[in-house]
Amino acid sequence: MGYDLVVVGGGPAGVGTAVAAAKNGLKTAIIERHSMLGGNWTSGYVLSILGMYTYDGTMKIVGGVADEIIENLKAYKGTNGQSHNFIPFRPDEMKLSLDSIMKKYAIDIYINSLVAGVSVDSGIIRSVDIEGKDGLKRIAGKMFVDSSGDADLVYLSAGTGNVMEGKEGAGWHQEATLPFRLASVDEKRLIAFSKEHKEMVGIVMNGKRIERIRIMPPLVEKAKSERRLYLPETNSEFLFNTVRSGEFVCNATHTKISNFKDALEMSAALHDLRHQVVSSLNFLIDEVEGFESAYLIDSAPSMGMRETRRALGEYVLKREDVLGNRKFEEAIARCGHPIEIHDPVKGIVYEHLNGGDSSWYCIPYGSIVVKGVANLFAIGRCLSAEFDAQASARVTGTAMAMGHAAAVAASIAIAGSIRAKDVPVKELQEKLRAQGAII
Repeated sequence: MGYDLVVVGGGPAGVGTAVAAAKNGLKTAIIERHSMLGGNWTSGYVLSILGMYTYDGTMKIVGGVADEIIENLKAYKGTNGQSHNFIPFRPDEMKLSLDSIMKKYAIDIYINSLVAGVSVDSGIIRSVDIEGKDGLKRIAGKMFVDSSGDADLVYLSAGTGNVMEGKEGAGWHQEATLPFRLASVDEKRLIAFSKEHKEMVGIVMNGKRIERIRIMPPLVEKAKSERRLYLPETNSEFLFNTVRSGEFVCNATHTKISNFKDALEMSAALHDLRHQVVSSLNFLIDEVEGFESAYLIDSAPSMGMRETRRALGEYVLKREDVLGNRKFEEAIARCGHPIEIHDPVKGIVYEHLNGGDSSWYCIPYGSIVVKGVANLFAIGRCLSAEFDAQASARVTGTAMAMGHAAAVAASIAIAGSIRAKDVPVKELQEKLRAQGAII
């Protein structure tokens, strides 16, 4: 089977790529290891789209294909749109919405499939071998996009010299999380409780609804010290609304990851996280007014991974580029998210952009072009970036924007029979703007 563009990974970056590619006339396929599209949206329960707006929520900085994906989700009643600086949604409606948009654009989806091998000839990927229930299958393509989150295709095609992994010189990854959903929260009762006990519970409102909840460290630490709460890596609980009243997603659980490739370590991490989910739920029910009738809907099907392997690209996005609000001439996307690191020693660390929470910086084209491979892009959380820079650029609104850029660049490369690195960036930018992208 042959395609113009083969996308490895059907998360936010991958679906953004595939939709944009199909809209630009490319025969496109997605290879997805799970039984659903959406990546961390649907399998990791990151049930809010960050990055579409500046961190203070005042300016829209991502458009184009991302807008179409969100509008389609609204049609499935999966989201009501912007809530401050993020877009909350429900996972099952997201699954249906993504399925429908793939069908609309005749994108082939190889689900439950892993890339098991790559055929590379003179620095050009010719095909990938995927493994599923029907054995090995060879998928040929003219251009390829690695949106696997783990830089799997980059690693298989170019080796260890073309990937970066973990915090430079430190040997650790960002901590992983297993979010969970709970329902039947009495919001009025919780609001009253938070007004009486601001030192215990903080809430942010969006009209008459609660937008987000923070269970404060004193209450959490007391419960932990008295062995009424198992939450070893976190001193507070954060919950965010979904579309429905009384329904929230909690992302308080954390676990250390030393080797994301070790199946036994990952199994033990998941077991520990599930213990934290049940303990956290019982703690909320027993100790926070408004949660008395709450119940667990579900926990995420898989761990939410924030960082594993990253590609080495033509340009490596740097920490100072992010904090300094750098505006690249070869910009292909914007991001306004702070550097957000879930540090296994320091806890959750935020570093805000120097220009403030209404500012933004650019993702340069070189950070999505893989070095040494003529027809490969790496986007989403495995873009070419330093650890600290990736901790900002990994948000899913920005990932969709990177996907849009990679798809348009692929169409230009195919039309001109040129390498990814030789795509004229000004032409790329003109096409992106004409398609509604904000760069």
